[in-house]
Order: sequence, then structure tokens, then C-alpha cells
Amino acid sequence: MIISINKKAIIGLFILVSSIVGLLFERSPFDELVGIVSMLYVLILILLGKLSKEDVITVIVLLIVILIGVYSNIFSGIERSIYSIAIDIVAKIKVIFPFLAIKYFFNEKAKICLTKILQYPAKFYIITSFLCGIISLFVNIGMSSTSERYGLLGYRFIFNFDFQFLAVSMLAILCIVESNIRKKYKYIYYFMAGISLIFTTKSSPIIFSVLFILFCFYFKKRFYISKKTYFFILIIIILLGTYQIQTYLLNENAPRYLFFYYAGVTANEYFPLGAGFATFGSDEAARDYSPLYYLYGFKYLFGMTPDDGSFLSDNFWPMAIGQFGWIGAILYLYIFIRLYQSIYINKVLTGEERAFAYAGFLQSFIHAIGAAILSNASGQIMYIILGIVLSNKKSKSLEK
Repeated sequence: MIISINKKAIIGLFILVSSIVGLLFERSPFDELVGIVSMLYVLILILLGKLSKEDVITVIVLLIVILIGVYSNIFSGIERSIYSIAIDIVAKIKVIFPFLAIKYFFNEKAKICLTKILQYPAKFYIITSFLCGIISLFVNIGMSSTSERYGLLGYRFIFNFDFQFLAVSMLAILCIVESNIRKKYKYIYYFMAGISLIFTTKSSPIIFSVLFILFCFYFKKRFYISKKTYFFILIIIILLGTYQIQTYLLNENAPRYLFFYYAGVTANEYFPLGAGFATFGSDEAARDYSPLYYLYGFKYLFGMTPDDGSFLSDNFWPMAIGQFGWIGAILYLYIFIRLYQSIYINKVLTGEERAFAYAGFLQSFIHAIGAAILSNASGQIMYIILGIVLSNKKSKSLEK
């Protein structure tokens, strides 16, 4: 296989490999760096008139949300350091801006070059993760968590968390999507990757796997998702997420339930624009323990104390409600809906690319209910990958 080297593909490869390596460390600053550089790149594109009107609106709404958060920090009266506020702001942009940046930076040639370079590693990754997943069903080879669901230990492959496994698996699957191998062989790889993700026993990897396969068949004869299909998808998501819904969202003692409850309390108390950055639900609110957590009695709860905050960052939408208020949270949700809608305006996606994009976006929305996936390094990787998928749609200004 002869590969024509593309400079943009090499840069994309460096970003992805460095990001994946960063996942293996407890805390790497690389994702923050990517977020900041991407923001600067997108702002330059705006100044040069090379961003589409739709994406300019998305950036403006995001900047409004940031201003809401800073305004709330000033007037809420909750003491937060400038450092914590700044780190939290970067966390809120490090998924959205890289998505937009890579979508405009990449083109069809770069996408083809990148996926060709990674095609054989992707095949090896999928086969190896599948075989290790099968073995892990019968023998503990150190690739499973200690928690059990449906009678199975959650499979993680070589990663510490299921969402890291999902992010890298999405990249491997994309390489198969973009490959020229025969359809039947593609579906064998899809099957192996999907089964491996199902072994995690977590809702988000399972939802992505199931939706991707279903959409691959669905988009063979269709271009858009109908309203009836969305209703069917909702039923599938509820069924696949029943365990998580009952365990985490309907259990009054579960941290995720508490975050949703107190997100509403915080939004009402600091109506209409919330409590501000680093005050509720975010990673920085946990690291620089928020005064609100003392007020709400979190310091007495397991995994939510100043010394052990392991459950303090397992959310995203409650964070948006608490920190930006009802108005800011709606605007923040609107941003991600706009990113999701970018699939519709892309007229050149293949059926499998469309299936991949829809499955990727939908799982991230659901995942964000109980995890900070839309503000962490794994989420950044996912959205960079989604940006690559959509990169063959250029704005009019770029086509000149």
C-alpha cells in the first residue's frame, strides 16, 4: 500500500497519538494545549472570513457562555482563584474548538492519508482488543475492572476507563470506515470492535456500538434520520441505559442524582446566570474544593470529600446548569446541538461516515449525563475524530 504523505495528516497524527499517550497518564496538559491552540486557530479563521456563517454563530454563542460564567464569578460572591477559573474556562472550550479547528484544517486528502497510515495499526488494535476481551470472559488477565454488571467484569483493554477505550476504538473504527477493503470484511471488523466495546458493560460504548451498526444499514437507502427513527433510537437508548438510569439517576443517594438535584438548587439560588466557573460539578471545582460542596454537605459523603473527590467530576450537564444557570445551560446545550446539526449540511458523507458521525455525537450527549466527557481529554479525542469525519465538507470561503 503506497501512501502519499500529507503534511496536515502528519500534524493530525501527532495530535492524536500524543493525546492517546496522554490518556495513559493521570493528568497531561496536552489536551489543554490543543484546546488553546485550536481556539486561536478558529479565531484567526474568523478574522480571515474563512469560517462558515453557521460555525461563526456557534463560536459567538460559546463566547457568550464564557462571559456568563465570568460574570457569575464576579457577582456570585463565591471565592475562586483566577487560576481555577482560567483552567475551568479552558476545559469548556477544549472539545468544541478542536472539533471546529480540525474540521477546517483537514481536507479529504489529509483524511485519506491519515487513515491509510493508521489502517494496519487499527486492524491490529481491533483484533487484539477483541481476542483479549474474549479471553477476559474466562480468565482475569488484568484488563477488567473490579465492578461487575450483568454478571461480567467491565472490560477496559489496556486503558484505565471505558471512555478512554471508546475514544481510541472510535479512531480504529474510522480507519476501517475510510479503508477500501470489501464490505463484508469491514463488517467483520465492526463486529469485533462492537463486541469489545459491549464487554465494557457501560452504556456509552454499548450505545455507540449498537447505533453505529444499525445506522450502517439504515443509511444504505436513506440520507436523513426521520422523526419516527429518532423515537426508535430513544427507546433503544433507554433500554441500553436502564442499569445506569436506575443505579445513578433514580437513586437519591447516588452522586449523579445529587449533582442533578443541587445543580437545580444552585441555578435557582444564583438565578439567572449560575454560580460561575470552578464552583460546581467541574474538575477544578473538585480540585480546589468548592465552598458550595461544604454548604451542600458533600464533605461527609464517600468519594465527594476534599481528600477523596473521585465522584465529584462524574457529570457534565449538572455542571453546566450550576455554573451557568438555566439560561447559560440552554445556550451550552444549543452549541452541541449545532455541532450535531453539522452532519445534516454535509452532503458528501458516505453512509458509513454518516452512521459513524451520528453514533459518535449521540453517545457523547448521553455520556455527558453521567460523566465529564465533553470537557475531558477522551472527549477531545472523540470530537477531533468527528471533526476529521466531517472535514470533507468545506465552507464556501475555503472553496474559493
